[in-house]
Amino acid sequence: MMKVHPFVTKDGSSTLFSKRYNQYYHNPNGALSESQTVFIERLNIEPFLQANNSALRIFEMGFGTGLNFLLAAQTFLKAYPLIKNKASSAMHFYSVEANPISAETAASFQYPIDWQIGHMQNWISTGLSSLKKGWNHHQPEEDIPIFLHLYWGNIQEMNELHPQEQCIDFFFHDPFSIKQNPECWEPSIFRLYKKWGCSQAKLSTYAAATQIRAAMAIAGWQVYKATGALGKREMTIASLEKLPNQILHEQQLKACNLQRLTRRWKSGEWN
Repeated sequence: MMKVHPFVTKDGSSTLFSKRYNQYYHNPNGALSESQTVFIERLNIEPFLQANNSALRIFEMGFGTGLNFLLAAQTFLKAYPLIKNKASSAMHFYSVEANPISAETAASFQYPIDWQIGHMQNWISTGLSSLKKGWNHHQPEEDIPIFLHLYWGNIQEMNELHPQEQCIDFFFHDPFSIKQNPECWEPSIFRLYKKWGCSQAKLSTYAAATQIRAAMAIAGWQVYKATGALGKREMTIASLEKLPNQILHEQQLKACNLQRLTRRWKSGEWN
């Protein structure tokens, strides 16, 4: 388990500081606010659930504090009572974490949010309490079809997603920064995502570096600029399908020049 230090961000939600990576897990200006904006709102998870009978499959790079899982589960639970055919409704959340935190650390987290289930915050510490190397599968509530599939290890060790042989709808790319953790921002990672994703899969990340966008373009993704969270100028959205101009306008996205990004990558600019 990695040594970390708890920190309360400006919106009252908890995050951690890693001495190993010399970096906070979330934006110190608001852990919950950042995650809600970058992953839930920017990927339009709630409208997706309404349009797809509340079936949802997410893959996350960097489980960290488990906040992104909780927010996705919260969004799913809001939609769940309105679903007529609950037999076809489920959320499968896949995540990979090389350095998981302890269950004790997770139990100390505080989030200023009205959870759909009062003890949702305990889902993380419970899921981490018996963690082992490789895949760990956890269903927090027996009567609710929310499943956490957490892989303790490196993504390079993974060949396929198990146990559900289904394509991923959304990718939450949330590792430490490229400066601190460069292996998580290589084209090989985004090629894996493309392999695992549905034809309309989308990806979101807090990062906005041109090198990162070029790695996505090389891997076959359509890449878009979006306004960042909590005062950050930009973040990045990617899609396996080219988004129509109407969507770009509605979601305030700006398409990146894929040919230019590809040329710069192939020229060895970031080698």
